[in-house]
Amino acid sequence: MVGKYSLIETLSLDGELLRTMRGVSTLEVKVAQVFDLLRDPVYRYFLRRLANASEAEDLTQEVFLRLYSWLDKGRKVENIRAWVFRVAHNLVIDREALNTRFQSLDSNEWERVCETYPDLAPSAERRLLEQEQQGKFHLALKRLSPQERECLDLRAEGLSYREIAEVFDMRTHTLVSFLRRVVKKLFREIL
Repeated sequence: MVGKYSLIETLSLDGELLRTMRGVSTLEVKVAQVFDLLRDPVYRYFLRRLANASEAEDLTQEVFLRLYSWLDKGRKVENIRAWVFRVAHNLVIDREALNTRFQSLDSNEWERVCETYPDLAPSAERRLLEQEQQGKFHLALKRLSPQERECLDLRAEGLSYREIAEVFDMRTHTLVSFLRRVVKKLFREIL
């Protein structure tokens, strides 16, 4: 059911983006409406990739400023969502070139919440098992190439295989095979 819902949600979003680009008269209003529709997924993408909320906010705004600039020059965009995420992808690459260190998620905050609200805290055995699984998962993610991680992030944001292929400038069937290998690689390392 989740897959069907995601597909319906994606088709609805694509239809809404298409109506926005066709129906509104001024470029400012069009870009503002696209911003309203895609701001949250783009922000979450940046937040996952960079683990920095203020950078994610700044880069999210940058994406839509670039969209406005691109359209203001009379250029066309066939697939708005894929174009937006391609720009986001390129901004992440630029930012990661500046910050070459990979930052993992901090679990200290969860531990503080559990200390404050002991009813939420899992048993010691459960915590140990979860830590072991998380450790394996984070290690497996670190072993992925930047392109492999980014493909997974874009898929998690709901982009279709075709849209992710556009972001990476590759054929769809090549991307599907690539992601299949990535998932198998993760499962081998986790299990």
